[in-house]
Amino acid sequence: MADDLSISYSLGSETPPEHAAEELVAFADCELIGLNPQMMLVINRQNGKQQVLAPQVVEGLTTCTTFRSIAEHAKHLAETRPELKGQEAMARQVLEQLSDAGMLLRASTISERLNQPVEKTPAAPTRAFIITCDRPEAVQRLLSSLLRAGNLTRQDALFLVDDSRDPANREANREAVATFNLTSARDMYYVGADAQAALMQGLIAANPEHEAGIRFLIDPAQWTGRKTYGRARTLALLLSVGYRAIVMDDDILCQAILPPVREEGIGISGGGRKAAFFPDKDTLMHSGQPADFDPLTGHAVALGRSLSEAIQALNGGPLDTSQLQRCNAAMTNVLSADSPILVTQCGSWGDPGTGSAHWALSLDEDSVDRLVTAPHGMAEALENRLAWLGSSRHNIMKMAFMSQMTGLDNSALLPPYFPVFRGEDLLFGAMVEAMHHRAAIIEYGWAVPHLPLESRRDRGLREPIAGAGGVSLFARYLTERIDYKDATNPAQRLRHLAADARRVANRSNDDLLLDYRTELARGHADQLRALNQQFQRSRDLPSNNWQGYLQRGMEEMQQVLVNPRSPTQLKGIAEGTSEAEVLARFRELARGWADALDGWVAVREASVTVVRELVDDGVMAA
Repeated sequence: MADDLSISYSLGSETPPEHAAEELVAFADCELIGLNPQMMLVINRQNGKQQVLAPQVVEGLTTCTTFRSIAEHAKHLAETRPELKGQEAMARQVLEQLSDAGMLLRASTISERLNQPVEKTPAAPTRAFIITCDRPEAVQRLLSSLLRAGNLTRQDALFLVDDSRDPANREANREAVATFNLTSARDMYYVGADAQAALMQGLIAANPEHEAGIRFLIDPAQWTGRKTYGRARTLALLLSVGYRAIVMDDDILCQAILPPVREEGIGISGGGRKAAFFPDKDTLMHSGQPADFDPLTGHAVALGRSLSEAIQALNGGPLDTSQLQRCNAAMTNVLSADSPILVTQCGSWGDPGTGSAHWALSLDEDSVDRLVTAPHGMAEALENRLAWLGSSRHNIMKMAFMSQMTGLDNSALLPPYFPVFRGEDLLFGAMVEAMHHRAAIIEYGWAVPHLPLESRRDRGLREPIAGAGGVSLFARYLTERIDYKDATNPAQRLRHLAADARRVANRSNDDLLLDYRTELARGHADQLRALNQQFQRSRDLPSNNWQGYLQRGMEEMQQVLVNPRSPTQLKGIAEGTSEAEVLARFRELARGWADALDGWVAVREASVTVVRELVDDGVMAA
């Protein structure tokens, strides 16, 4: 180890080999230990190499976390580090020395690791689910598109999980499934209120000690008057243990649409989602180019496979090192060839599915250019909710989020969904990441039509840009605390999550308020940085409206960062509710969630027998 220790405060005189300038490198996976104001010890966790560096050198390196050539990193440092005074050659020489000393992560190391062959194992069979709530017309439309989609016999089973409140809508959905089964090559099971009650009672009978947790997750009586977005998804998980589940929202069509902007190969967190905008529904539908496969088949390509297999299938061959250009090095460094693909998602063709109209703030430069030059105007382009939002190529990711058609490899231990409130998909993605550190997510480079029958123009640009938080705050809290060196198994990590929920519930009111404001402020600070970046780029765009919109967003963020926020401002909180009452309800939810997580492994295992008995007894028949 002593041979690996060296001290560097500035430049040396050694000239590195020429190839170092072409290598894609990044500063990642290093421990930083302050020794004194003039020295910091840096230990590379991958190879054990270590160096003592000046703090300002380390501070500069922490901005070099994406894979770029040494020349690109040097240019960035020369422009941003005042101590370099624009001396690009000096920055480059330091980086070359660090690379030769093994202190930088090489992209070639990642590509070689991900391209390693792995033993192929058969993926679990697939089950397809429609989840619906009081939209029978949309269900009928989706069922018709399923009949046109392709060979449904590829699915082990089809289910419609009906979360409708209105008895008339439940009856219409039951009849729609019965009609579908007259012509479908694969019958669909109708999972209505009676079947759901029977499932819940069967699970309680098998696990009476976990009754409170079971009821928290799937008992509709617990959530009267609430929109239970996550409850139906948890039911789909209970109906598919040991299978790959493909879950469809009721307001989509089962059709794969190729993106209007396409790139070859596969990316790794490649630049975020992109968008294109359409003035009306006719233009939207006529602009879409159908793929030569149905989306059920498309989801199954990578779902449940190893990352190495997915790369071969979606990239048309091994991953080239150049494809890691500008990728987050820390994210790629936790992946391996046998990383499982546990979740797959796709883009939206139509309504983007977002809770507000402010989703464009995170778009890339090309998408923003399409937005501000849309002939129907920027505001209309966002408020008419007729767009393509998705990836221009297949993308490897680490965190799952919203998708109107989602693949879940439920042959692995997946967490349940939080039963109520928006943001349940973000929390689910954070929990999958917390339980399965090395797993990967695939977002496919195609979309499905997402065409709600109800108008959503109320989600307009006049809404506040700075949100008040919600379930997504807890998702953020989880991801900030993931220990990627934790070697325990997913079931143990799930128990840790349950214990953490209880620990948070036992905090004092003052501490909970501070936690809430801290997490919210971090989110607003991130948004402010993103708005500032967009604003800097906007100066080259011919749109005063876009610049004004960004300016408004920055002012809002600055305002909320200065003025403390109260949880009573959360969406859905009744006027006049006190902070103490909100925090008391939070504690109830956190403890109920902990109960649900504690029993989830046992409940999940019991569901295999309970579901089989319900199917055999005809309880789920149409």
